[in-house]
Amino acid sequence: MKQLVVVRHAKAEGSAPSDAARALTARGRADARRRGEQLADFVTGTTRALVSPAVRTRETFEELNRSLGLEASHVTYPEALYAASAHRVLQEVRMLDDAPVTVIVVGHNPAMGDLVWMLHDGTRNGPWTAYGDRGFPTSAAAVMTYDGEWADIDPRTMRLEDYLAPAPG
Repeated sequence: MKQLVVVRHAKAEGSAPSDAARALTARGRADARRRGEQLADFVTGTTRALVSPAVRTRETFEELNRSLGLEASHVTYPEALYAASAHRVLQEVRMLDDAPVTVIVVGHNPAMGDLVWMLHDGTRNGPWTAYGDRGFPTSAAAVMTYDGEWADIDPRTMRLEDYLAPAPG
């Protein structure tokens, strides 16, 4: 069973010299750290992370990784993730070898929310209701499973196992 963890970057500052240079706020760091603590129970087996190269996504992953403990050699920063569509993100996942049991993708909306929507198999369980009601706010994470190889993932083939997001407000 493969597991895909889709994470939207945490709350970032409103401006910077460039969009890619926007850093996390103090709240964003705290939310990302909390999300990492929650995800530590899910992230098992050989794990790889695909992280957008933007400052806010790198910082989100750094905070997540305090609890996850992935080695630097298991993390890549594909340029394509910065302005990617959900389909482009899926292409990046499909290119992975089959060794990782878990893949974590840390990126931006609308791609992260769209990816969850696109891959979801239609099962109307508790996590899906929470997701449908909230959308995909900053620092949200979706844990999805798939019984197959990474190269074979298609739309509507993954089950949403959990949805984690900061409290509204």
